[in-house]
Amino acid sequence: MANLSEQRIMVHCDFSESMNTAIVHGARIAGIFKKELCLYHPLKKADKSEKLAAQKALTKIIHQLKEDLPHLPISSLTLKGDLEQGIDRVAEQYDGIMLVLTAEHLKAKLRALQISQIPFLFVQTNKERSLTYQKPMLPVDFRKVMKDTSLWASYFGRFNQAEVTVVNATEKNPENATMIRKNLKFINQLLTKLHLDFNQQSCPKGSFALPFEALKSCQADGHDLLIIPSSKNISLLDLIIGLPESKVIKKAGEIPVLCINPKRDMYILCD
Repeated sequence: MANLSEQRIMVHCDFSESMNTAIVHGARIAGIFKKELCLYHPLKKADKSEKLAAQKALTKIIHQLKEDLPHLPISSLTLKGDLEQGIDRVAEQYDGIMLVLTAEHLKAKLRALQISQIPFLFVQTNKERSLTYQKPMLPVDFRKVMKDTSLWASYFGRFNQAEVTVVNATEKNPENATMIRKNLKFINQLLTKLHLDFNQQSCPKGSFALPFEALKSCQADGHDLLIIPSSKNISLLDLIIGLPESKVIKKAGEIPVLCINPKRDMYILCD
């Protein structure tokens, strides 16, 4: 496991017009968790000239960032292959613990998330409200991955003095209802043990509708982060109409969405 100085907040840099939004959020997250900020560009070609041009552009951005953030460690990384091909190396070889990226070209990014060991933070604006990370919302359904998502909620509570709102689904199925109670017990014990501010709410809707109801609550009540798992079992219907997390991210607007892959063991933030 990487130590404190080695862990990095990675930003997906594709040199699009919206890339600066991801960089601003990446710098904010790196500052909150006291980690290094790393600007990551996947190389679509094995072309040496492309690599040199990307490195030159990233170095220029780093110099500009250093003027405003002189104490933040910042580096850059270029890797051969697209995001899906490089995401494991980002985590395993370069100690990335989170990837910050925009919601553009979402389908390809969600494919990479499906194999990722680190969460993806999707952002769409760098307005002041979206950069506070003071009021995260944690929807809780019957899946075991809720324990992993709650760890990230606790990180924002510990390192940013955030007040976490836990909102649970309501299930008629007795087995699913039992799992929700177990998840809530774990989360309550975790946040209480860490002496974090949190409150709990119940949603009358079931687990499948919960992320959408939670997003509505975020937008109505001033929450500034939604933490959800990505899909584990992807059906043919999902492939046709789109994954639930894709719909949530597209509708999120000013709300950053932290999405965690339930199919891989999650990297833990070192403090």
